[in-house]
Amino acid sequence: GQPTTAPKDDGKKKKKGGGGKTVSSVYLVSLGELMTTLYSCEPHFVRCLVPNTHKKPGDVEPPLIMHQLTCNGVLEGIRICMRGFPNRMPYPDFKMRYACLGQAEINSSSDNKTATYALMDKIAFDRERYRLGHTLVFFRAGALAGLEEGRDELVIKWIRFIQGEIFKRVRTRVFEKKRDQRELIKVAQRNFRKYLAMRDWGWFVIIQKTRGLIGLPNPEEELRLLEEKANAT
Repeated sequence: GQPTTAPKDDGKKKKKGGGGKTVSSVYLVSLGELMTTLYSCEPHFVRCLVPNTHKKPGDVEPPLIMHQLTCNGVLEGIRICMRGFPNRMPYPDFKMRYACLGQAEINSSSDNKTATYALMDKIAFDRERYRLGHTLVFFRAGALAGLEEGRDELVIKWIRFIQGEIFKRVRTRVFEKKRDQRELIKVAQRNFRKYLAMRDWGWFVIIQKTRGLIGLPNPEEELRLLEEKANAT
């Protein structure tokens, strides 16, 4: 009769060998890199452009790119952005970053708008280039760069001042050390000249030979005191 159980396969199934990269895998890797780049920045919009019509890497056709930018509305969006206030910053961040332009004006009022107006008027920043909201300061396109330039000038000035102070202190120490060395050389030369002038003088020779005995105890006096102490006991 027919067997009741299926025969077992004595051999194992062969694993499918790994092939080369497929077109879909290449596109998947490229898409993953693109998404990683997008996640690492803060894009306001994303537009994909065709760089050339003959699919050659690294080759760019400017008329083709400008035509695409015009047709998909990127240039119009940039024009609208330039007419508005695309840059914005919270009041705490604004005060912390630009307080160096006018610390007294920032501290002049607890009201954010009053303090910001005082700072902007001090540096002659046109009010048409910014607007103040309840929690944010809005800037027109390119207006924030003017504040950054003023802040950079102050920062560079302070850094140069600190560098000058450090260099002055370092060079002052070197100068003081060399000055002391020069004075010590003069003292040594003067003493040596005096020694050459007096080395043959008799009294100088006696003083030099007896100088080591000055202040030493007298041995005879020490013996006399010890004898008196021994006789008394």
